[in-house]
Amino acid sequence: MTLMIPDDYIRPAVRAVIRRGPLVLVQVKAWPSGHRYLTLPGGRQEISETMQECLLRECREEIGVAPVIGDVLHVADVLREGPGARRFLVETLFACAVPESYVPRMGSKPDKRQIATEWVDPTETGAAFFPRYDLALSRADAPVYLGRLSCAPA
Repeated sequence: MTLMIPDDYIRPAVRAVIRRGPLVLVQVKAWPSGHRYLTLPGGRQEISETMQECLLRECREEIGVAPVIGDVLHVADVLREGPGARRFLVETLFACAVPESYVPRMGSKPDKRQIATEWVDPTETGAAFFPRYDLALSRADAPVYLGRLSCAPA
């Protein structure tokens, strides 16, 4: 039996917040225009997966490591808009950890726009997070529910 899922339904997604001191592990991505932006590792949950299974799979594919998954930090409604496409995601951000020996690298199946994996300081001016998770990651008092975040290409 094939499940029919419309393209416009709300999709659950998960993100890993992996910290090392003040730094956060991110994927560096680039639009075809060359504009670079940062995202947290993670992605859309498949029908047969739990959130934790999804996060482990996405992290292995994108950053080459299966993190230890901790508590939920934040939840956000994310509207992704692009040429001819519009998607609505509910993203759950988990606190995660990687071994101290981990060196940032691309995973076995990086995202199509991913060009690197790096540690960045989310408080630095110019840290181009997409969506703007840096606003929550740089505040100790950030709420669990972040509200609606827009995500449109530059």
